[in-house]
Amino acid sequence: MDLSAAGSAAPDSRSRWQKWIDRLRQVKGLAAKLALAGTAVWMFLTVKALLALTGVDQIGLQVEAVADRTGAIELATQFFDQHWVLLLKCLAPALLMALLVSRGRALVLPVALLCGWLFLWWLGEDLSRNLERAFHDPLGMEASPVAYFIKLGLMGFLIMSVPLLMGLYFQSTLLDRYLVRCFAVPFLLCVGGIAGIMITMDLLNNANDFVDAKFGFSKILLFYLALLPQILVTITEAALLLATLYALGRMSRYNELISMMSAGRSVARIIAPVLIFGAWCFFAVMALNYQLAPEADRTKEEMLKDSGSRANAKGVEFNVPYRNREDRRNWLIFRLPYDLSDRNSMTEVWLMQQDAQGNPQSMIVAKRAAWNPTTRSWTFYQAAVMDFVPGDLKLQSLHYEERWPIMESWRETPGSILSDRLNPEYLGVPELLAYLRTNASLPERSLAKYESALHWRFALPFRCFLLILLAAPLGIVSSRRGLLGGVSTAVSLFIAVFFLSAVVLKAGEGLYLPPAVGAWLINGVFLVIGLVVLWMRSNNRPLPGWNPLKWFRRPAVA
Repeated sequence: MDLSAAGSAAPDSRSRWQKWIDRLRQVKGLAAKLALAGTAVWMFLTVKALLALTGVDQIGLQVEAVADRTGAIELATQFFDQHWVLLLKCLAPALLMALLVSRGRALVLPVALLCGWLFLWWLGEDLSRNLERAFHDPLGMEASPVAYFIKLGLMGFLIMSVPLLMGLYFQSTLLDRYLVRCFAVPFLLCVGGIAGIMITMDLLNNANDFVDAKFGFSKILLFYLALLPQILVTITEAALLLATLYALGRMSRYNELISMMSAGRSVARIIAPVLIFGAWCFFAVMALNYQLAPEADRTKEEMLKDSGSRANAKGVEFNVPYRNREDRRNWLIFRLPYDLSDRNSMTEVWLMQQDAQGNPQSMIVAKRAAWNPTTRSWTFYQAAVMDFVPGDLKLQSLHYEERWPIMESWRETPGSILSDRLNPEYLGVPELLAYLRTNASLPERSLAKYESALHWRFALPFRCFLLILLAAPLGIVSSRRGLLGGVSTAVSLFIAVFFLSAVVLKAGEGLYLPPAVGAWLINGVFLVIGLVVLWMRSNNRPLPGWNPLKWFRRPAVA
């Protein structure tokens, strides 16, 4: 009796939940009313906070903000962070209600509002941190503001494309929706599974560093969230290939694709939703690979720096020597990061000024050095300044300075000091363009690897669309034997694309090929192969055999 009562209680509770949702749906404009109420509350709290900042008791803060531009920017950023997150909290009931009571196309609007809030929040954060860098490169190279604003556009497309994809899904036909569902589930499982394996392996490698640095769960979570763009760029190709082969192979096994073709749909029309998703993945991976993924390793190193581990330091150069022959200055910098800032500066800097005969004139040993890209000037902190007797090695004077600015206009910049040590793998498109513009006078062989890396930032995402173009026709078969052949052929093509792209890219870096050709050649070749395979499958022509031993086999004599 107890079991039967418990069994009957479950449907009753489910029916009560459904009745409660139905009652909420009957209230017209409930989500809109909650959104207006939340917006009004947010505006009231924001105006109240602004009036508090302009009050008499905040005179000292106002004077500091006027006197110090950096402090004013930090204050505005902090205010933006607090109240933009407050807006989400105020609108959370309306969004939850909209997601709860909405079905089908009605979900597009609340998702679009949520994505719009997320993009504006990210845009404000990025502008506050990087807008000044877009016009004044922190390494002293020629900045590229256009490249920075292109990054903002790509990220805006990536975030706002989610409701766009939802709208396309609800506008599509029933067969297209079925194909998308068959493809999306294995794709998400592949992405989650491969990402989980990569994170687990990295966690095992860095476990000791986390323990030494006393990382908590929240900081470890932030650590891997920072690495997420790089992980997604790495695994998206394999996930697309496996999901395409699984989805189309499963539909072929149950003769669902045959039924679609019998109904009059062409092969190109059947796989059109998958190709559209591949094109979206191309733009999404390009948005991540534009700058966020190259910066992921630098973020990883910065979060691990407290552990004292330098084995995985990829965004920092250690023990950097530099000699300015024209001005006879010798530099030795213990730590010089790519992403220079007040919080991430050069440390343990040794500088020696020599005379025409090579004798030392003066020496600066500083704990920290900063370079101002706006005024293009150097400042040394906690520095010991030594002057030598002219023509002799004897010390003439020694004094210590907490802050020692250089009034002269030196031609050295952090970018010139790092010119031959910057790793292009960890530079985004704006940084690569700045490096190529600044060092245009260098030999072509010295710039080849940076030009190759620039083209590879766009060639790598294109492989997402390319692999779907290759795998989709091969996944459509009419027998189990053909399914195995198509899967093996698609996997072989994936290995060939991966291997040959790496080989030809290195040829471009070595200037055996033009850098643009080295980055795009293999993509172009396999694009032609994919179009040919799609054309042959659309016209029901047999694909050529991939076994070279059968190419020279003579036909049997009757």
